[in-house]
Amino acid sequence: MKTIVITGSTRGIGYGLAEAFLVRGCNVVVSGRTHEAVDQAVTTLAIQHTSERVLGKSCDVSDFNQVQALWDAAKDFFGQVDIWVNNAGLSSTLMDFWTLETERIDSVVGANLLGTMYGSKVAITGMLDQGFGALYNYGGRGQYWTCASWHDALREHQTRWTPSDRGFG
Repeated sequence: MKTIVITGSTRGIGYGLAEAFLVRGCNVVVSGRTHEAVDQAVTTLAIQHTSERVLGKSCDVSDFNQVQALWDAAKDFFGQVDIWVNNAGLSSTLMDFWTLETERIDSVVGANLLGTMYGSKVAITGMLDQGFGALYNYGGRGQYWTCASWHDALREHQTRWTPSDRGFG
């Protein structure tokens, strides 16, 4: 049985991914910024599926230590992490970015850029240690930036350490 960690999975696409993986018989780790949102998502998912296959952990992805704690909780509870999905992110109303408050810019960069980088670092390190795994970075509405060389390096690295028979496809 595969174990999937999804950041930003208390609502929206992340929650939908959690439901879809549970329907397919996977273990799922749900995460979000607040304990309340995580508890609500886990309670709802556990009613529809078995509670032994759902773990919830609050996590602010802009804090590296919290992202590492998310990996550790998943590994401690389920024994391994097969797939890590960086889904957490913030978006802003489409407007000229220079009109945004600096606090909002900090939040968006923290969740969308640092969160993806921290999640990728934690996942790749953990998967190299356990010898398998797959990493997926979802770029939502708030993530219009791209860094081709970083993306290509991750894809090349993922291909090298992820056997094709371990992924979904």
